[in-house]
Amino acid sequence: MTTQIRDGALDLDYIHVIRLYLDTAGLWPNEIFFPSTMRTHILSIYHKVTLAILVYAEISALFLVRVRMRTHSFIDLGQDYLSILMSFVMITRMTLKLQKKYRSVIKNFVAKFHLLNHECDSKFATKEYEKVNKICRIATIVILLECLMGQVMFNAVPIYVNFQAGLFTDRDHRPPNVTFVHSINYYFIIDQYNDAIGYTIVSFLNGFISYICGVLFCGLDLLIYVIVFHILGHFNILVDKMRSFPRPMCCPDESEESLEKKYNEEAFELLKNLIQHDQLIKEFLNDTSTTFSITLCICLFFHQVSGCISLLEISPMTAEALIRYGPLLLVLYNQLIQMCVIFELISSKSDTLSNEAYALPWEQMDNRNRKTLLLFLVNVQKPRGLKAGGLVSVGVLIMSQIIKNSFSYFLILRTAGNL
Repeated sequence: MTTQIRDGALDLDYIHVIRLYLDTAGLWPNEIFFPSTMRTHILSIYHKVTLAILVYAEISALFLVRVRMRTHSFIDLGQDYLSILMSFVMITRMTLKLQKKYRSVIKNFVAKFHLLNHECDSKFATKEYEKVNKICRIATIVILLECLMGQVMFNAVPIYVNFQAGLFTDRDHRPPNVTFVHSINYYFIIDQYNDAIGYTIVSFLNGFISYICGVLFCGLDLLIYVIVFHILGHFNILVDKMRSFPRPMCCPDESEESLEKKYNEEAFELLKNLIQHDQLIKEFLNDTSTTFSITLCICLFFHQVSGCISLLEISPMTAEALIRYGPLLLVLYNQLIQMCVIFELISSKSDTLSNEAYALPWEQMDNRNRKTLLLFLVNVQKPRGLKAGGLVSVGVLIMSQIIKNSFSYFLILRTAGNL
């Protein structure tokens, strides 16, 4: 029965797309769902090779910045700093596959927590399952299209700059003292940046790394968003259970004492079901928060620093600066706002649980049920949400602080640069 449930969830179209998309970076934990085959073995090796390439890119970018710091200003090195930050985020996300917590959360989500496993609980649960599925499909299409557009712009802008500089003409007709512009820069022992072979090699490497960057940024975020949508679906089902909680019925053929006894027995079973469902949500939410805690913390730090650097790079307001960093700035802020608004929904939805629990007919229950309901009420009053670093709840408040601080740091650096 468990295998059928897991297969059913994995066969959903959006789960299938996310799984295949993450497989292109070797990030989906196939080994916990399928027996070991040649495919899973190749994907495991591919994941380790990709991680090694990203580590190489990070080290090369650091060496390049160290060399260029003597001859270039901070603004000129802005693209290199952004590349270093992105590579660092990518490396930390690639290591998730090596963590047991990550594999456990994905397995529990597919096998137990996915709304497919709870759609038969009630008519409302069936409707909620269908609604969440539609939302997940739309989110999958939108985010993958955003990722595709971001990758195209990231690699197309340097090509356009090189074309405008006349670097695609014959070597004899190229402008003097002009080098190729790349989306990502590296440090090589032999300088191959300014010839056709070096440009081709670096361009292919940049194309691969930028694609993996899209998978790790957008693909992993999409997986987290789908998990969040299902958490919200569970919250809605729990709220519906509380709103449809029965009240005592009048029956002239039975005594009042007999009716109260039957009602309290039924109420006790329903309260136990509410507590079990709430515990399921709470445990899965805590596991998810613990698993992605460091990932979210690094992501928020990245948005804080990258937002400041992107503003600094775009501040000259030249055509080249707007073309190179304008789309990047929009993509970064869009990703930050998107993530924080979706995560805020968990906190806002969990805040309604205490009101719904207090609205239950506790005054018509016996002492045992009142004690049980009091325990449930105490549990649902605790704030819930995904936390970065186990400390900061991710939501619109932290989003506004990051954007505000980015502009403040940008103005400080801009003022210091003009002195």
